[in-house]
Amino acid sequence: MMEEDKTIRAFIALELPVKIIDGLKKIQDELKDGTNKVAWAKPENIHLTLKFLGDIEAYKIDSIARLLEGAAAKSCSFDISVKGVGTFPAAGNPRVIWVGIEQSGVGGSELGELYDNLEHKFAAIGFPKEERTFKPHLTLGRIKLLKDKKVFKERLEEFKDREVGQFTVHSLCFFKSRLTPEGAIHTRLKEYTLQTTDKKLRG
Repeated sequence: MMEEDKTIRAFIALELPVKIIDGLKKIQDELKDGTNKVAWAKPENIHLTLKFLGDIEAYKIDSIARLLEGAAAKSCSFDISVKGVGTFPAAGNPRVIWVGIEQSGVGGSELGELYDNLEHKFAAIGFPKEERTFKPHLTLGRIKLLKDKKVFKERLEEFKDREVGQFTVHSLCFFKSRLTPEGAIHTRLKEYTLQTTDKKLRG
């Protein structure tokens, strides 16, 4: 089979700076207690995912690249804050441990606008829109087993207002992901620079 006939597992995401990755790892280390079973995400693999594409034919890469180039050209760089730890779902049987994302600084809508723009563009080329409301977050780990849910929730309460840090988003990235027995390996295929605010005419 020729390379162009193969498929790749792909997604669109925002990369995190080292200082944020280090902060996320610190929270993971503090939450590990040896009693609960959690599949912790590799800190270097944590991204702010904007669109998961799943398995796509490799020949579609060029058209997706052009789509992302156009989206970046119409989006401005923006600041976001990484803060607060919680679970999905918040009540009942928690399955995912996450850290929250909030847009900070002037404007306050660029992240949502970028997400909506990508959803619209990808829907136009056959990728279904996400049914769930966009709730930007970073996944720290997936819960497999809790020995004591009450104790776990009380422990997590200590992290609900934890601030990891702030950073400016200057680009979005196109990734491929290869699943291995040791976990997923993410490879950045292309990076697309967002516009600076002074280059965007606001009407």
